[in-house]
Amino acid sequence: MRKQQRKEEKGITLVALVVTIIVLIILAGVTLNIVLDNDGIINKAKQAVDDYENAQKEEQELLGQLDVYFEYDEQAGVNKPKLAEGMIPVKWNGTAWVKADENNTNFDWYQYDTTNRKWANVVTVKETGTKTREQYRQAGLNEIIAEEDIVGMFVWIPRYSYQITNGYHTNADGTGTIDIKFLKGTTDDYEGGTANRNNKSNEDFVVHPCFTNGASTGYNNGEYNRELTGIWVAKFEASSSTTTEENPNLGSNYGGGNNIENQEVTIRPNVTSWRYIEVSNIYTVCKKLTQDGNMHGLGNADSHMMKNSEWGAVAYLTQSEYGNPQTSNPESGVWNNCYYEGNIEKTETNYYGGHSTYEAIKTGMVGIKEGATNGRDTAISWGAKQTDRINNLDGSITIIYGEVYAMTDVEGSPTGIPFTNTYYSYETENGQKGSTTGNIYGIYDMSAGAWEYTSGYLSEMKEIGTELTISQKHVSNFNENVPDWEKTKYAGIRDDADYEGVNGRILNYRDNNDKYGDAIWETASNDAGSKNNFSWNNDSGGFPHLEYQFFLRGGSGIEGAAAGVFAFSRANGDAYTNSSFRPVVVL
Repeated sequence: MRKQQRKEEKGITLVALVVTIIVLIILAGVTLNIVLDNDGIINKAKQAVDDYENAQKEEQELLGQLDVYFEYDEQAGVNKPKLAEGMIPVKWNGTAWVKADENNTNFDWYQYDTTNRKWANVVTVKETGTKTREQYRQAGLNEIIAEEDIVGMFVWIPRYSYQITNGYHTNADGTGTIDIKFLKGTTDDYEGGTANRNNKSNEDFVVHPCFTNGASTGYNNGEYNRELTGIWVAKFEASSSTTTEENPNLGSNYGGGNNIENQEVTIRPNVTSWRYIEVSNIYTVCKKLTQDGNMHGLGNADSHMMKNSEWGAVAYLTQSEYGNPQTSNPESGVWNNCYYEGNIEKTETNYYGGHSTYEAIKTGMVGIKEGATNGRDTAISWGAKQTDRINNLDGSITIIYGEVYAMTDVEGSPTGIPFTNTYYSYETENGQKGSTTGNIYGIYDMSAGAWEYTSGYLSEMKEIGTELTISQKHVSNFNENVPDWEKTKYAGIRDDADYEGVNGRILNYRDNNDKYGDAIWETASNDAGSKNNFSWNNDSGGFPHLEYQFFLRGGSGIEGAAAGVFAFSRANGDAYTNSSFRPVVVL
């Protein structure tokens, strides 16, 4: 009985095994179908991953739309200015700068239209002056900001696209026109359309490159390392923290411009601009502007030396209907800052003399020479000696030059005709004609003042002798130590000589025909680089070459009508008495 029972049990086990195998096969088939068919687990998992990724994209797009909502001012039609720590929004009440409404209620702070041209302004103040920085921060609207407390002034240039509608790549004199479309947030969208990202600005609206992320293109056109809603540009040429009313020339020529250890950048009107400083030190002091412990109290921001692309961004907005464009009207356009006083001597060994004129260049001044039709025609004369200075009741200053010598004379009796120059401070009616808006809310010293170094240069090196030239030393420093997004590199390494009948400067210029946004190729003729004026509005256009690889912009007081927002020239990067600079702040 037991044996039979065991046999039966064994038989049942075999049957069960067969059944189990059959069931497993069936289940396997079902499982494979569940896993592998179109509605299987694997495809469901893939679909879940795709759905998650799409949801992420939609979330990012939604966040981007929200960013646009928060960054774009629908009322004003431009991106809202981003305030760094230490920045105080201000407006002009007719006699002083006062605190403005950060929310721009009823356009209290800014209004980028064609009638008011009220670009947003901010100031930075001393930590402790007539009031403390914290007291100004907590102050109510319309509180006066004491001028003696101000150490920095900046103007907001909002993200925009542009199209050159007349005068593309010519030396248009009063006929060049630029249309502007302000963009929303960090997008390429404007009201009614989308701008392109290419260099065909004479065919379509192009996003200005200084606001874009250039990582994928190698920063070829002066882009930044992220998308920007706008930039803060110094309102005046840079001055030094050591410059005072009692010592107006400190930080300039004889004040030791290159001695930067105890000096910081300030941005103020009616002071001597910071000159006689080499380009590598300019980069250093501009970076200090937002570093820990800076005198401005600026935090959560970056600063750098102005790039060619950023100069171009200001120039293009200026030439548009939102700025102070030069037209066929001789009274139009940005008037020159050609303020100077003192003797302009020359010697047999120095054609330009002692340069005493440059020791008295002041920021934010507009000069009108007796007999000139406007401030753009004003130029100073070499060999002139000042005989009187008159402070006029309207706040202007008149300088009388009673002795004028011919340029060929070194000594002897005066041979030229005496003249007078009258100069107007930035806040006066005539002084405001020297701004990029034609009113007090614009940027000054873009036309004349001193030439301004920018972070734009011929980046190639060419062996010359056994040691680096002055220009090459600075180029080497910029190549190695300045991030690509804080400079604009240009091709071309020819010297100032003829190459089969074409000057090397002109060939260098033509090597950069792919550049746009910098107010050079787009706004100058094909012969820019010669000794004549080939930029818009009869502004000078001298492209860099091997011995002088760095760009200068804007012209100086001696240029006369050749100075202007579209003027460019070259230098070797060394310190000069007629070269200055200006910083830019980004968030």
